[in-house]
Amino acid sequence: MAKKWLAVLLVLIALAGGGAYFVWQEATTRLEAELANWVRARTAEGWRITLSPPVRSGFPLAAALKIDHLRVDSPMGLGWRAERATLAIYPQDPRQLRLTLDGAQTLVHLNGSTPVQQRALAFRLRLDGQGGTLEGEGLRIGEATEINRISAEVFGAAVNIRADLFAVQGLPRFDIVHVTGRLTRPPQATAAAWRNSGGALSLERGEFRTGEVVANLTATLTLDQALQPEGRGNLQLTGAQEAVTLLTSAGVIAPGQAPVLRTVLGLAARVPPEGGPPRIDAPLELRNRRLTAARLPITTLPAIDWR
Repeated sequence: MAKKWLAVLLVLIALAGGGAYFVWQEATTRLEAELANWVRARTAEGWRITLSPPVRSGFPLAAALKIDHLRVDSPMGLGWRAERATLAIYPQDPRQLRLTLDGAQTLVHLNGSTPVQQRALAFRLRLDGQGGTLEGEGLRIGEATEINRISAEVFGAAVNIRADLFAVQGLPRFDIVHVTGRLTRPPQATAAAWRNSGGALSLERGEFRTGEVVANLTATLTLDQALQPEGRGNLQLTGAQEAVTLLTSAGVIAPGQAPVLRTVLGLAARVPPEGGPPRIDAPLELRNRRLTAARLPITTLPAIDWR
């Protein structure tokens, strides 16, 4: 009797395994077809996309495609190169695709290309087309940028970015960065077209923390006739004296400006109504690439080439 039940159990396991394999085959077939459709649609819009033939994988935990030598170039001159990538959908999260990037990565931009090193890098893409999330750890972008951890979420026109231990050449190192904002118009084929359509970026929250310095920004930015960012906003700054030291060391503020700024900021700092350390509330303006705070010149930003 025991042998009969064991035989029945083995048959059931075989049937279950066969059923799971059939579902996996169907899912990977559909995933491969949708990837091909996406490539054709983007190519029709002027994108250039090349990749090696996908290899099915993931059984039995996911429907996945392994892709080598992925190359994506947008009409705006931005692109990405991935030595290896895996596109997968998991039963526990059927509303999102997950694109994991491994091996050598390269960011292509208007001024050339920059290598990207990572401990982990993946995108979660919503199947309804409303956006997705970039998740990265141990990122090094060229020689200028290092990020310990980042999560950048795009949903419709809204953007939510969180990062810790964020270092960019020419700026102080930030312990925490949190930015939320919204585009008034979706991206266009060119920066000029986006500007002409009334495009603007509403920065609802820009929080930057390092040591005792806490800076909170709100602003609205557009592009001027030279396609350079311009706009106005407000700054709340705690730890102003340390901020001047950090910005001077990073080369953002000229050494000759530092004493004047220290004096002015010291006079402008006030204890907020809710209590706490002295804080500065100042209007910001960015015009002709020159950034001012309460009409005091802070720095001149480098020009952006949108070729």
